[in-house]
Amino acid sequence: MSAKQTQFHALYVRFRPGLSSFAASIVKNHEDADEIVNDVFVTIWEKQQLLILDDSLKNYLFTAVKNRCLNHIKKARLPFADMPDEFLAVSPEHSADRILEGKELQNHITRLIEQLPAKCKQVFLLSRMFDLSYKEIAEIMDISTKTVENQIGIALKFLKESTGRNTHSG
Repeated sequence: MSAKQTQFHALYVRFRPGLSSFAASIVKNHEDADEIVNDVFVTIWEKQQLLILDDSLKNYLFTAVKNRCLNHIKKARLPFADMPDEFLAVSPEHSADRILEGKELQNHITRLIEQLPAKCKQVFLLSRMFDLSYKEIAEIMDISTKTVENQIGIALKFLKESTGRNTHSG
């Protein structure tokens, strides 16, 4: 192994487990997290001529993984089965009319979420779809927890007013 390969391998062995856990806490899927982390390391390897492969890359690695995770979340189009209970308006024992109403409500809520300002939508989805705490969202997005609270409040108020229904806050 060359000196660069040895340095890269040492970096990979040292930081991959922590980066994978960090990514999994964001994307809530260990396979996707591992893929994201490996993609970051491939990018590091491709840019090795521009970077010093040592512990000083730690912040770069975590920032790169965070950004890739957020991009992954933005691209994800989750089926309604993965939506939190507060959005589910139907269950198997409901009549066909109730099921149809529920699907229409789900589609309406999805359209409303798409209308939220970008930052507000991202905060809301991280909270409701990915079950992240306000603190985790604040760290990921590099904003204050108060800003997260405000954005969630804005989203919930908009959804409540637009659907005429009570939405769960938290």
